[in-house]
Amino acid sequence: KKELLKIPVFGWVTRATCVVVYRASQESRKKSLNYLKKISGLGINVLIFPEGTQNRTQEIMQPFKEGAFRIAVDTGQSIQPLAVVGAGALMPPGTLRIKPGVIKIIVGDVIPVEPGVDQVQRLKDHTFGVLQQLIQKNS
Repeated sequence: KKELLKIPVFGWVTRATCVVVYRASQESRKKSLNYLKKISGLGINVLIFPEGTQNRTQEIMQPFKEGAFRIAVDTGQSIQPLAVVGAGALMPPGTLRIKPGVIKIIVGDVIPVEPGVDQVQRLKDHTFGVLQQLIQKNS
């Protein structure tokens, strides 16, 4: 998310360690997806937040975007679900200020990936359900 680049120090770290996506640009999204496929295919682990943005709703999670699951299916990389609980209260949507507090990160069981065109949606739905359960159990 390009807005993160504006934060002093954090922005520099973000540039050095993250793939920044300009979501309004189809070309940027495509380049980012291809780059992540390339490094994931080399066995480098990538961390993707499939909602694509902070949750501004009362729902536990927002619908997932397809990109993370497309990368997993195309590269054969399994998915390690990580549920983040409590982050919204510490960095409310719409602000760059971070409040002190505790965030829980719950590690779920690895989700294996099967090849196939129809697997992206199945994998996306399954991962959504797994993370939803982890969050509900740990909230």
